[in-house]
Amino acid sequence: MGKLIRSLLIVTTLVIFGLASVAVAAEFYVVKDAAGKSAVVDKKPADAKMIVSGPFKTKAEAEKAMGGKAEGAGKKAPKLPDQGC
Repeated sequence: MGKLIRSLLIVTTLVIFGLASVAVAAEFYVVKDAAGKSAVVDKKPADAKMIVSGPFKTKAEAEKAMGGKAEGAGKKAPKLPDQGC
């Protein structure tokens, strides 16, 4: 009976650590490169100056936070003339 309880305790502990490591690994950052373009990345950049905001739990949150900071975001295509020149 003692071996069964010990085995269940070990398995439960391993499962908890496995789930915790997955939750910790899921971090997203909004970064800006040297050219000024913003992007969402899933790893913390080595250069802290690149980070615009973060960490976020999901990629959707990071993209929402990025909002209009992305290149071309919020810009509408120009209206083409109806008649030629």
